Amino acid sequence: MLPIIADLYTPLLAICCALLIKPYWTQKRALCFIFALLLVTLFAGIEVFFGWWFSMNANFSSHTAVVMVLVLGLLRVRLKAGFMAWLSVFPYAFLMTLLDYHSWFDVFSTMLICLPCYWLFPRSYPQPKFS
Repeated sequence: MLPIIADLYTPLLAICCALLIKPYWTQKRALCFIFALLLVTLFAGIEVFFGWWFSMNANFSSHTAVVMVLVLGLLRVRLKAGFMAWLSVFPYAFLMTLLDYHSWFDVFSTMLICLPCYWLFPRSYPQPKFS
């Protein structure tokens, strides 16, 4: 049952993100998601070529990278929903470590590498006004 939950997490998160972002969907935002996903995929390919994680007896978590793109995109559009999605990454990471798919180092290092994707997405929630 746990492997099924682990396999369903990313598609369910993607559906939730799509539903939450739908009112804010623009062509620019769609291109940002595509570009961010291409960047993390490109990085995964570069990692396979150079073997940085492998040299540390670890591996790059492509599933975590996709999840982080979704979460970071959601954070830029719907802050509270994005924060809840970000919190959901930790039980997912625990599940991946429990199933021996990845280590905590794999997950956190992949999350760290994906953080710059946050600035690719346009912001939609109102900004506080300072007077």
